[in-house]
Amino acid sequence: MAEMQIRKSVFAGKFYPSTQQLITRKLDELKERAGAQERAARPPILIVPHAAWQYSGLAAVRGIMTLASSPPSRAVLIGPAHRHYFPGFSPSGYGKYLTPLGEIDVDLVLQKEISDLTGFHFVPEAHAYEHSLEVIIPMIQYIVPAVRKILPILAGDVTGPAIDSLADALASLMDPLQDTLIVSSDLSHFYSYDEARSLDQDTLDRILEGNRKALLERSGEGGRLACGFAGIATAIEVARRWELDKPELLMYYNSGDSGGDMDSVVGYASLAYPPPNLAASD
Repeated sequence: MAEMQIRKSVFAGKFYPSTQQLITRKLDELKERAGAQERAARPPILIVPHAAWQYSGLAAVRGIMTLASSPPSRAVLIGPAHRHYFPGFSPSGYGKYLTPLGEIDVDLVLQKEISDLTGFHFVPEAHAYEHSLEVIIPMIQYIVPAVRKILPILAGDVTGPAIDSLADALASLMDPLQDTLIVSSDLSHFYSYDEARSLDQDTLDRILEGNRKALLERSGEGGRLACGFAGIATAIEVARRWELDKPELLMYYNSGDSGGDMDSVVGYASLAYPPPNLAASD
């Protein structure tokens, strides 16, 4: 049964270190570089990148650290499926995820509720060898250990109605005061350094404006401008349903800034949505 399956790490030693000692050492280094994160309340929605830690780890840690002072008990993660085609979204049906830091439970009750509402089901072939969420999970385990359950969701070939369906389900089943939605996406892929910065600024402007239509119109070329565009569009819609204010850009750079080839870079950013304005709703 799916409930008994454990999804073991397949990218440890590739995208991130392979042992507990090396992981914690690297995350401590990234936390120090990211600096102290003073935040009165936990963001209900984050957007973070998912490349190898040597390139995108600083931006991802910068985002995940915003959860540390007021941790959620549950996190839903949405990332793109890079290696297996399927229509719509796929909530994970594994019972646990196993990384070098240990096991973390999957919220299979929430998975069933989402599947019942949307018709989206577990596609094991998509989850088995996908890095976009795996690289984030050890960060959650170490930086926000109070997170007891996660629900990884992968995006395949996604339409506008599919985005609305998942956004409706997440907005109704999650609590913005207790849960966190984490979207995993890199930005532009394989442009020159200066061109990438210009393209990424335009993409970030669309995200900060909450302009889903413009974001999706720019998501051609196989997601080359933002591989996780389906998850970002879903986050925009969940934020609208929760009546959240515009997100804050926490950090942006590209792989040229973190030691990569300046002629062919990948963009990375972390963004955080503010918690609901309870005073405004009283």
